[in-house]
This record gives sequence, C-alpha cells and structure tokens, in this order.
Amino acid sequence: MRKIFFALVLTLTCLATFNLSANAQDVWISSGGNGTEWYIMDETIDGDANGKFRWTNVDTKLVADDGSFIGVSWKFTQVNPDGGRFANWIYSTVWDNSPKSEAEVLAGTNAEKILRYCLNHLGI
Repeated sequence: MRKIFFALVLTLTCLATFNLSANAQDVWISSGGNGTEWYIMDETIDGDANGKFRWTNVDTKLVADDGSFIGVSWKFTQVNPDGGRFANWIYSTVWDNSPKSEAEVLAGTNAEKILRYCLNHLGI
C-alpha cells in the first residue's frame, strides 16, 4: 500500500512539474493582402488603463506564403479618454527596426483589429 501511495504521489508530482505549458501563442488577426497573414504574438501584449491615458503595446508578425515573416511592433495610445473605448486612439509601428510615423486608428483596419484584440486580452 505504501509503494502504491508513493508511486501515485511521484506520478502526480511529475505530471504537475513536466506538464506545465506556456500560454504563448501566435494568434491570427487578418489577411494582409498578397498572400500575407497578420499574427499577434500573444505573450508580448502589455498595457494599462490606469492613470491619465490608456496604452497597449504588442509585437506582431506579417507572414508570407513561404513562411518568411517581418516583425512589426505596435504602440497604441488613447490621446483623449472621452468618446468611448475605441475612440481617440493613435498608433506607431516599427517594421524590422524601422520606425513609422504615428497614425489614427481607423475602423476596419488591421490597426483596429490588433487594438481590439489587445484591449480584450488585457481586460481594458
């Protein structure tokens, strides 16, 4: 009986230790055109809804048909909290270490889709 109990405890300990899984995943967001797909690297989402403004940052991949990809970092900031959850957001991107200028998040764009996913992920 003692051996069975020890074996059970050892098995459960091993399962708990070695069966831990990371929650990191790449989440498909949309097609980018020309056979490319946008993916969010879920584990990179960061943000805050406290204080004077809301913000969120995330890294994404623009994946081509052949499996090659370009890394794109997104930085979103709500410049004015008036107007609702998705109002008054701007973003800037960095494409393979090359920064792009700020732009407004417009409805129906990839920027809006990425922002919505990030805010939902963060519970903002």
